[in-house]
Amino acid sequence: MSKHSDTHESWRSHISPAHFFSTNQDKTKLNWFLFEFARELESFVHRKRRLRSRLSRKKVDDNALAGFCVHYAKSMKGQILARVSGQTDNVRIGYEEIETYFTKIGDYLVDQLLTVAAEAWESQTAACACCPTRCISERDERASMFDDPDSWD
Repeated sequence: MSKHSDTHESWRSHISPAHFFSTNQDKTKLNWFLFEFARELESFVHRKRRLRSRLSRKKVDDNALAGFCVHYAKSMKGQILARVSGQTDNVRIGYEEIETYFTKIGDYLVDQLLTVAAEAWESQTAACACCPTRCISERDERASMFDDPDSWD
């Protein structure tokens, strides 16, 4: 339930809640959690000027980065469900989805994005510890936050 603030007032996220639902049935708390993780990941990358610069040299602009963050967050859904159902002990932050999405950025940038993804995951899950929304335990419940711009703007 983070507010994704940044020291650069002019920067705004390129990720919309609409990236995480296509029907009203998709407006679940789990999808809200994935939306928040995507925004967290985007904001963590944005704060790393050197990483952004290197990504830019590989033709990764803000829109491409946002697309990746949405893709990466959505790719976590299966692992999250496996974890809460007891099929696995941990959620794994992996490099495979990074390499699949960005096929030409090289190992160094893949590693950098993997590190940032792990940092964003830790930040997101730490925020969940004190958040009353219970996005994971009530994952199939409707997330009214999708309909409230104050929740995400």
